[in-house]
Amino acid sequence: MNRYPSSTPRAAFGIIAIAMTALTVGLAVVVPAKMSPGYPAVGAVLAAQAVAPAATEVAIVPGRITVIGVRESTVAGSPTAAPPKRS
Repeated sequence: MNRYPSSTPRAAFGIIAIAMTALTVGLAVVVPAKMSPGYPAVGAVLAAQAVAPAATEVAIVPGRITVIGVRESTVAGSPTAAPPKRS
């Protein structure tokens, strides 16, 4: 049986795959971790200075909402359910 000789060796594909994996992990994990702010206390100070929004009173007209819904019960195994057909 004649084998088809590949133009690029398998070792080159392996090295390229390892390099692309390292690049992906570096961009997805390492770079965002390094981009954190240098002063962690700044976030705490800004959070302490944040002003909570004032409460807003809302009048609901009408004061009562009535929802009426009717649904036919179709529970598996109920006496009104038809038995499954066998083929």
